[in-house]
Amino acid sequence: MPMTPTLNVDPTVMTNNWSQGLSNPVNQAKLVYGYTHPDRAFNADPAGAEAAWQAGITRAQSVHKYSNNLGAADVNKAADNMAQFGGANWSSAGTSKKYKYAAKAPALAQAINTVKASIAQMPKGRGQANINRAVAWMQQMGAYYGKI
Repeated sequence: MPMTPTLNVDPTVMTNNWSQGLSNPVNQAKLVYGYTHPDRAFNADPAGAEAAWQAGITRAQSVHKYSNNLGAADVNKAADNMAQFGGANWSSAGTSKKYKYAAKAPALAQAINTVKASIAQMPKGRGQANINRAVAWMQQMGAYYGKI
């Protein structure tokens, strides 16, 4: 059989190689090793990371990435993915990602309890009093944005 050059990328081959690469236990072990033995910790330079993040946002805005991707969305495929995988993924997140929620829950509970105690001191009643309580709740919980 003669050898022939590959002039075009075959999306089926590409997809199969990607899928096999992810499911390969050797590659999984490499991923875990690389994550647990980084050259540099992901949070080594928070200020530099924020600057790079902002530069990335600026670049994405300059090429209208958000609107282009949104316009190219296939809602039928999204619905199909939800029907096939979404429910199961949602259910499994309750166990597989519970550790993430558990790590944040104490700080979130403290924030809610602090704001709740503050709101409890405000006058209750119909109309403006309830509006004031609702606005105070939103503002005080908003103070925790990005901190929990």
